Amino acid sequence: MHIICSEIHLKNFRCFDSITVTFDSPIMLIEGINGAGKTSLLEALYYSCYLRSFRTHLPREIVYFEKKNFFVRIIVTHDQVNHEIQVGFSSEKRSVKIDKKAISSYKELMDLYRVVSLIEEDLSIIQEGPQKRRSFLDQTLLLFDTSFATTLREFKKILNNRTRLIQQLKSPDEHYQLWTEQLWTKTEEIQKKRIDLLALLTDEVNLLLATYFKSDYEVSCVYLPKYIARGITPIAFLQENSDFFFKERKSGHSMLGAHLEDFDIIFQNKKTKRLASRGQQKLVLVLLKVAKARFINKNKGPILFLLDDFISDFDIETIKTLLAILYSLDGQLIFTSPTRQSLLSTLLPRGSFAITQLDI
Repeated sequence: MHIICSEIHLKNFRCFDSITVTFDSPIMLIEGINGAGKTSLLEALYYSCYLRSFRTHLPREIVYFEKKNFFVRIIVTHDQVNHEIQVGFSSEKRSVKIDKKAISSYKELMDLYRVVSLIEEDLSIIQEGPQKRRSFLDQTLLLFDTSFATTLREFKKILNNRTRLIQQLKSPDEHYQLWTEQLWTKTEEIQKKRIDLLALLTDEVNLLLATYFKSDYEVSCVYLPKYIARGITPIAFLQENSDFFFKERKSGHSMLGAHLEDFDIIFQNKKTKRLASRGQQKLVLVLLKVAKARFINKNKGPILFLLDDFISDFDIETIKTLLAILYSLDGQLIFTSPTRQSLLSTLLPRGSFAITQLDI
């Protein structure tokens, strides 16, 4: 296993006025009582990769009490060379530097530093609406191929133009058909990437189940398009649904497109969202995240895996199995635990990990 991140320094981030933490092992266990800042530390590591939080979309909510800016600096190792990543937020603007030079593209960051996280709130991927599941797929695709960001921006531009047109027109015209065709084409492009990724992740999850659980457990994923499906053209769709424009005009927004699509996660022939137990949901989620990490590792290189006290409520044998799966990742693992000398610390191999203790 590799040390991906060896140090992090935070200033005005969440509950931290200023703190520096060193990670000197491929496996780290961060201990501390609730409120000590364990999750915030993981959040900063995550933010330095995705330039967004896993808890909020508003950077100002991350800023330390009564301050107006925050700063994160991490030291990462890539190809045996140390690099410094700096991420700052001030005056509603974000700045990102690598080795003290401002980056020109997100690709520079992704090529250097990749993170997969697993927190309790991630259960929303299974339990809540389609937006969380779409984000899971799109974020994975971005880690693998940063050009996907351009595809998403192009889609959003087309979607916005089509939505404005729907709100302005009283009846469909050639412009409505043109924007529908463009939205349809861009959605098909996104669909293909998502469906191909789902197939790869599903295969990886089932391989993990067969290898580590020695059972007949099986997971499948079914992509759910919104009207736009293979074998159907936009012109044929509009001809067969002559009232579709008026439905959209009444709703005030586009009723088809990649921004509305979803996928079902099936475990043991049951939809995990409605029929699986919480334990089954958590197991599937862990395996999906590990599959994501393995996929990124195979295609881009070692990753940093963050686990925020997520597996502690499994039974001991399942925890041992999940730890074995996590050890198989060719990267760095950072766990959190709310208590000292926790169950997790007794299950981690002696001499293979280091402990960092946070105190308020």
